[in-house]
Amino acid sequence: MSDLYPIMKRKAYRLAETIIAPKHHGEDLLRTIMSDSGESRQPLFLAMLPQVIPAEAHRQILLDGLAREYAGADNWMAYVESETSK
Repeated sequence: MSDLYPIMKRKAYRLAETIIAPKHHGEDLLRTIMSDSGESRQPLFLAMLPQVIPAEAHRQILLDGLAREYAGADNWMAYVESETSK
């Protein structure tokens, strides 16, 4: 299943391009989304994600991968717990 992460990440990146202003294009937009948990972009990304990745299991692969890659967390729930305990 981990082979699906790069595929899901590409789909998610295209979504991030629609959320983040063009002046930020060229940066790692998913890193920007992950660093934006206290702002509006991350909740918007999460709300729109089912339209881009309809399968819940595939979204979970993506979110767990993003948490590992960008936050060093074991999985998405560990990332959420760390962000809400700040």
